[in-house]
Amino acid sequence: MEREHRFCKLTCKEGHSGPTYESMQAVFDLKPFRPAENLSNPTIANISFTLYAVLGVNEKTQILTTFLWLRLYWHHEFLVWEPDECDGVTRISLPVKQLWSPDIIVYEFVDDDVSQACPYVYVNHTGHIRWDRMLRLVSACNLEIFSFPFDVQNCTFTFGSYMHTIRDVRVSPALTFEEMSRNSKRYLEASGEWELVDILGETSILQFGIDEWDIITFWVVIKRRPVLYVVNLLIPSSFLMLIDILSFYLPPHSVDRASFKMTLILGYTVFLLIMNDLLPSTANGTPIIGIYFSVCLALMVISLLETVIITNVLHHSSMKYQEVPNWVRVVVLKHIANLICYRWPEDMQPPSVPQKDKPDCSNGSSGPCIIQPANQTPAQHPTSNGGAAALPELQQICQYLGDLRAHLTSLQKESELQDQWCHVGYVLDFLLFRIYLLLISCYALVIISMWCVWIKVKPTELVFICVMLLPGFVAALNCTSSTPKSMIDALEKNLFPKKLVRPVKSFSDPINVTIDITVVGIAGVDEKSQTLTTVLWQVLEWDIHGLSWDEKECGTTRVSVPRENLWVPDVIIAEFMDEEKSPKTPYVYLDNTGHVFDDKPIRVVTSCKLIIYTFPFDIQNCSLTFGSYLHFATDIRMIQGSTSEEILKESRKVLETNGEWELANITVGSVTLELNVGDYSEIKYYILLRRRPLLYVVNLLIPSCFLITVDLFSFMLPPQSVDRSSFKMTLILGYTVFLLIMNDLLPVTGDTTPLMNVFFSLSLALMVTSLLETVFITNIQFSSSQYSAVPHWLSVLVLRYLAVVVCLPPKKKSNPVTVFLNPSARGSATNRSITSISATHLQSISGDKTPVKPPLAHLTPPTPVAPPEPALDELRKLSGNLMAIRQQIDKHFHGSKTSQEWQMIGIVIDRLLFGLYIIFITVSFITILCIWIWNNSYAASIN
Repeated sequence: MEREHRFCKLTCKEGHSGPTYESMQAVFDLKPFRPAENLSNPTIANISFTLYAVLGVNEKTQILTTFLWLRLYWHHEFLVWEPDECDGVTRISLPVKQLWSPDIIVYEFVDDDVSQACPYVYVNHTGHIRWDRMLRLVSACNLEIFSFPFDVQNCTFTFGSYMHTIRDVRVSPALTFEEMSRNSKRYLEASGEWELVDILGETSILQFGIDEWDIITFWVVIKRRPVLYVVNLLIPSSFLMLIDILSFYLPPHSVDRASFKMTLILGYTVFLLIMNDLLPSTANGTPIIGIYFSVCLALMVISLLETVIITNVLHHSSMKYQEVPNWVRVVVLKHIANLICYRWPEDMQPPSVPQKDKPDCSNGSSGPCIIQPANQTPAQHPTSNGGAAALPELQQICQYLGDLRAHLTSLQKESELQDQWCHVGYVLDFLLFRIYLLLISCYALVIISMWCVWIKVKPTELVFICVMLLPGFVAALNCTSSTPKSMIDALEKNLFPKKLVRPVKSFSDPINVTIDITVVGIAGVDEKSQTLTTVLWQVLEWDIHGLSWDEKECGTTRVSVPRENLWVPDVIIAEFMDEEKSPKTPYVYLDNTGHVFDDKPIRVVTSCKLIIYTFPFDIQNCSLTFGSYLHFATDIRMIQGSTSEEILKESRKVLETNGEWELANITVGSVTLELNVGDYSEIKYYILLRRRPLLYVVNLLIPSCFLITVDLFSFMLPPQSVDRSSFKMTLILGYTVFLLIMNDLLPVTGDTTPLMNVFFSLSLALMVTSLLETVFITNIQFSSSQYSAVPHWLSVLVLRYLAVVVCLPPKKKSNPVTVFLNPSARGSATNRSITSISATHLQSISGDKTPVKPPLAHLTPPTPVAPPEPALDELRKLSGNLMAIRQQIDKHFHGSKTSQEWQMIGIVIDRLLFGLYIIFITVSFITILCIWIWNNSYAASIN
């Protein structure tokens, strides 16, 4: 034993500074083996690091990117010399590639280290090695973003040997955790939006099966600096919300408040879509600021819909309105008005129980006052004092004045009904305004409180949860050894030179390779390139025929050796699409029975046929096919290790990423690939992934449904008084911008089109159709008087059949209101001439055909014409003027028959499109809901 120790000790020459090259070369030759004179003694590795920069946090993929200054210490028992014999040299630098180094990795890694290499280490004369290196660490971290942008994240870095158990390699911190935290805060650069709060840690032993590993777990606590998001997100959003709140003060009866609010919603929608790239996106939760923005958008949409209803009340003819129901008076005009302190106008008192107003008609009738049709003669007034009847002209004047008064009374009644409904709208407007202020105030208090809590965050106030990470070992082997010298010589003589050929007795014998995998991370799914990126723990096991050694003679049953010194099966993944980017683990375990245990982490980018028709409620089934690339099944036979249930259980236990995708199931089976050149043995794993749809529901479906609902309610805007086409054009512009920006969020594939894309396209088509229909309706409203008669087929199709489909009752035909002067039995030729002139004059004014006079059989023979009286002439002129006024009023309110038919056609088409809109939205909602329920039930059945 003493002789072997002296053999491994470095020598020096007189006049030579430091150990000689020959003595160091002897140590370099021992690089494949752990530098311990007694293999039963573990090598102790001391670890410390300084967090130099926080490069990025990806909430969607649950990845933290940091830059560390890592320092490793370990003891090399063969690199020992006497400084007095070596000219006082106590420390030298050597290439790290020429020495054995512990395979220390960070278990949470998800990507390769691309930092600059540090090729040298410092070696002390006592054999202690210090290796300073830079490490760009891309690690998985379970990020909680509910309180974004005032969130505090707690990420773990677990350092330990990937291959060597606690019997071979022990790890411990080189500095205290307080010193590491203090150094990191001192040197932290390029922190950007993140600030280091503290670094905590503990040492522990990880037990998996019958083996144990020594690990150090560090908790890196960082908090986000929220000023950037407050300035760029919260303040602009608050300004837009303030504008929407103040828009309630716009009088809806004189200002087009609906267009104002629609433009504001368009701006807020564009703001949300652009903000979507700034907000953290994750499928396992929604930040409270995202809920705040969604609620603000919902309030804007509700206020717009309420404005549309009020505008409909103010500008539609109130003939279609009935009395305000009693329950509306009690609930809205009484209780809600008192609750929100609604101020009634000075000339109007709060409404009580409705009274049926009866207009005062000139004829003393208690019935409704209507304008008398032309085919009816003026009612004869009763004689006064039982004497002679009044003049016919006076009777006509009284009748016309009574008709005008009845019409004005009817308009007054309509105005009263309109005022009642308007006050209902005003009360609801004030109620929504108060709710608006209440919700905005509550959210403001919540955000201010979260900011105050963020400012007061201290390391001593944090509560941490230790997430235990399990490495992917499946072998359970014991390792005891004493001295490695004889075994090293035997391996270098009998095994290492034969690494170029398969270790079998005969080349006709196949070698059995057992494979196991554990899914530890789902780094991403790219629908456009049809690729899946995963992080796996891969375990390969095979036997070297004829290799064995006696435990008593060699002192150990298992030893770790470099992978490059052994023959390794060329097992690849058939679906791979990119180079492997994973940390290097150079060692494998070699058992005294010739059994090889090769465990390494791999990051693979593989092809996968993604079916996204039901996006974002889709479930993907991707395959990973492991097999030899060159060797046929007669040379290498792949054997399944653990069952699919065991693989799924272990994968869920150690899965690091908690982002958009959820591991639903894993199945495995042995297959044989048959080609013309030969057969290949393969093991195929099917990984079933389920997308978490919450992110897309909140960011895509809900805003789209809001915009479609706004377009649906825009049908209530009266086209004759509100520019509905501009309103819809603004809405289409906003929806188009939404679709363009959303195009980057939706998956792109040439195989199928997602159902959500079809939904958005149909929604846009319906919006465009409704806009074209609005243009048609507007043209009818303002130009129908210039149209020719409605074609018979169109009148039958629309007014007879489609009107029934849309539940629009046919309009009752009413006689055209014209003026007919009943000739008096005592009328003379002069009277008839005056009447004829007045009728001709009125005909030229009204445009109506000359009324057909009744037969004159009942008239008495003409009497001598009396000289006209001046008073009678004035009465006749007054009667003609009143008749002209009445006829113009009738024409203004009733219009021509052709114009009414075209307007009726427009109303039927408008209501038909409104019904189609409702059917489309209902079917889409039911379809999406059914797909979501099926997705959840399918995942539950798998589990």
